[in-house]
Amino acid sequence: MSEDGSCGCKVGRVTAAYEHPNVDEWLFEEWQEGTSIRSLTEELNEELIERKLAAVGASRLEWSKTPVYEALHTDELSEPETIEIRRELERAGVDVEQLSADLVSHQTVYRHLKNCLGAAGPEEKTAEERREKARNRIYALQQRASVVTDSTVESLQKAGVTDIGDPEVLVDINVVCRDCGQSMDLDQLLTSGCDCTEG
Repeated sequence: MSEDGSCGCKVGRVTAAYEHPNVDEWLFEEWQEGTSIRSLTEELNEELIERKLAAVGASRLEWSKTPVYEALHTDELSEPETIEIRRELERAGVDVEQLSADLVSHQTVYRHLKNCLGAAGPEEKTAEERREKARNRIYALQQRASVVTDSTVESLQKAGVTDIGDPEVLVDINVVCRDCGQSMDLDQLLTSGCDCTEG
């Protein structure tokens, strides 16, 4: 890392050159959420392409970043299609060779995450970290369900569709084991599991 916090790897250099802010935060958070390195790489490269097209004034209506990415960084298009896209890019004022060289590989993004950002992949998390992440995610959904239900009931009351004095919405989440029939709340599921796991 340099004094300004940037790194000297290809991801750091290219994103700085393309003035792409907050890349590190985005990569880190998405990887922690389980987004694959392949998907992150494709999204990052397509964003670089979009920024290059914008820099030369190429209309977004005329170009789709996905086939441009495929033409410059994959073998998914036929040779005639690839040649035509590269020619069109050159006519639009894009330095095709430089743009192609600037696109990053899956391995480069992985090394940036591991070596520059010190990130741990989802598979490297401890069991307790996984439990806490699951608990937070489900509780957030539970809270949202409660808020939406409360708002809906209030709207129905105002419209005279339903009648209830002072409603209180309770959202409970239970998981039932199909093998032993035991019903568990979230905390029990995450801490002790069901009777099937005993003995």
